[in-house]
Amino acid sequence: MIMLSIPYPPSGNHMWKHAKGKHYLTDAARRYYEQVAWVIRSSGLAMGLECRIELEVDIYPPDKRKRDLSNVIKVVEDACTKAGLWQDDSQIDRLVLQRMPSIKDGAIALRIAPAGAE
Repeated sequence: MIMLSIPYPPSGNHMWKHAKGKHYLTDAARRYYEQVAWVIRSSGLAMGLECRIELEVDIYPPDKRKRDLSNVIKVVEDACTKAGLWQDDSQIDRLVLQRMPSIKDGAIALRIAPAGAE
């Protein structure tokens, strides 16, 4: 099992801008993807997993505002894909999300295992 802690993401609503018929990443999105890539690479985990995956995620929000966990996890999945942790987030067969108490700046704790592993 791989255990990893990454920064809390910006809102999915702040990841993309749309102007003149084009879509592009915001500066906040680029910074977040870079932060996650640094954590994954410095941990030696940019391995491009090819197997089916079970992913358990503890989400520690940065404050007590209402948040949609499905929006949070999509940004996290995309960041992990871009950083090379796995080939594509479509490899995830089992996904468990758990909201945890809020902490300063927030955090995401990931537990990754091959699907079907006990």
